[in-house]
Amino acid sequence: MKRLDHLIRSIEHMGDAPAMGQADLLLYAPCPVKLVVRDRIEAIAGNYAREGAPLVTHIPMGCTSVDPYDPLYMETDADRLPAIIASIGFGDFWRREFVQRFVHAGVFGSVLPDVVNPLFTAAGMIDPGGAYTIYGVTPYIFLVDHLKLAGRPAPRSWGDLLHPRYKGELVMCGDGDDMADAVLLNIFKEFGQDGITRLAANCKSLMHSSRMAKVSGTGAPDAGAVFIIPLFFAESTKLPEHVEVVWPEDGAAASPLYFLARKTEQARLARLIDFFTHGFGDIDSAAWFIPLDGSRPSRLPGHARLKWVGWDYVAAHDVNALRDELAVTFRMLNPGAACAS
Repeated sequence: MKRLDHLIRSIEHMGDAPAMGQADLLLYAPCPVKLVVRDRIEAIAGNYAREGAPLVTHIPMGCTSVDPYDPLYMETDADRLPAIIASIGFGDFWRREFVQRFVHAGVFGSVLPDVVNPLFTAAGMIDPGGAYTIYGVTPYIFLVDHLKLAGRPAPRSWGDLLHPRYKGELVMCGDGDDMADAVLLNIFKEFGQDGITRLAANCKSLMHSSRMAKVSGTGAPDAGAVFIIPLFFAESTKLPEHVEVVWPEDGAAASPLYFLARKTEQARLARLIDFFTHGFGDIDSAAWFIPLDGSRPSRLPGHARLKWVGWDYVAAHDVNALRDELAVTFRMLNPGAACAS
């Protein structure tokens, strides 16, 4: 572990994060709800502290900053892992080496609420291996500008996006080196390399989600006819009448918000875990990240579905490596699809 320890020490000089192995919670949260999630976690930690059992939590605030915990997947000792690891997307904690070392070894145990959101059940998002708990998702849907489509039909499914009629009309969610991982994985799973090629051919640009919400339906030069956008941003702004929110008929591509809780620590940290399985849904804006807890009325359309890549697919592939390969391939196929800020 000398390589990992050296890397961590060198990065830790950049900030005040707790040392590896001392954290009760490491939480990477979606940027739109990061502040309110931090406040809820700090309130829970405050209760522990008043009872004489202070917690060490680490919730990075920067959306793209380097963090001392970034190399955590390289750890080999389960006792040096944070008690709860919570993250987003198909990042390091889906890497094959991490999965084989800890997930398959039974280090983590999933925890479910009394009432599971039926969208999760229908999409098969409950981990049959009992390790990952997906407590919410970033769902990718379409924003369609009917004026720019100029009479062409709006896409209603992911397969529709691959039609040549949309060449140069798609704007894809992307920021820096990041892209909509669930979109690429689901397209590749269903349509193979040809699907990635056709999607890249139709893509005008990559764009940060916040800018998508600003320029959709406008005459901005970087605006497209169809935006592939997280639901939160589609619902967070007033849209022109000629812009339609389209929930794909085959389901919104679901990028996971999840946690891994060490079995040995679950009783001690039950109130922290309860935040993910129940409390997350109490946050008003979390409705657009589709909480696992299904005890509240849904604000989603009745026809809403989720498109999950599937646990069999996860088991058969290193989805972390695959999503990175697909992102590189996409950019090589469409070097003109630069990232618009």
